[in-house]
Amino acid sequence: MMKFHDVRDQISKIAGFCGMVTSITVAFYLILSAGETQSKSATLIVSLGIGLALSGLSFKALLKSQR
Repeated sequence: MMKFHDVRDQISKIAGFCGMVTSITVAFYLILSAGETQSKSATLIVSLGIGLALSGLSFKALLKSQR
């Protein structure tokens, strides 16, 4: 059984990951939409993919450095 603090730490990590994905996605969406060469949905999908990839790499590096 997990203790309260363990659950709280997990929720905090998930919330941090979601916040990081959102902020990176918004930043890349604004950067890529300035070119107006792609459709809005394609730009959003690419931005979301970049956000997920960068956030995943950042969290893996962070967790590895804490060990």
